[in-house]
Amino acid sequence: MARRRYSRSEKVTAVVAADMTSAAAAARSTGIPERNITRWRDDPAMAEYVQKTRDALADDIRIAAAVAWDQLIKRIRSGDIETRDLIVAAGVAVDKSQLLTGGATSRTEARDLTGTFSDERVAALIREADEIATGGRAAEAAAGTPEG
Repeated sequence: MARRRYSRSEKVTAVVAADMTSAAAAARSTGIPERNITRWRDDPAMAEYVQKTRDALADDIRIAAAVAWDQLIKRIRSGDIETRDLIVAAGVAVDKSQLLTGGATSRTEARDLTGTFSDERVAALIREADEIATGGRAAEAAAGTPEG
């Protein structure tokens, strides 16, 4: 059985599709075996072509997102209420644009309080949290007071 040879364009298209979804999804949509797509995705020689394609695609998607949002606004202003599909298209276009350009696709925040409180204050806050969580039973248990 002869091995199928893929053009650079086919390879890049499959890798970009895998980046946007998954190697398995890209394999289903392109008909290219998943192991090939994974190998190409990990190949440093492909990185330059993939990046150029990703940048061009991101530009096209940003344009599509702008057009979709413009059409959405026009339909809302005209009273046309059949905009669900356009809302979904605009949202997907924005998400894909953010994904391709490395922008935020979600937001997670954390705050480290360890450097702002003394050890005594941290211990006091932990005791207070225990009191709130146990309805006062934590202090009783710590003092050895029988519940009653």
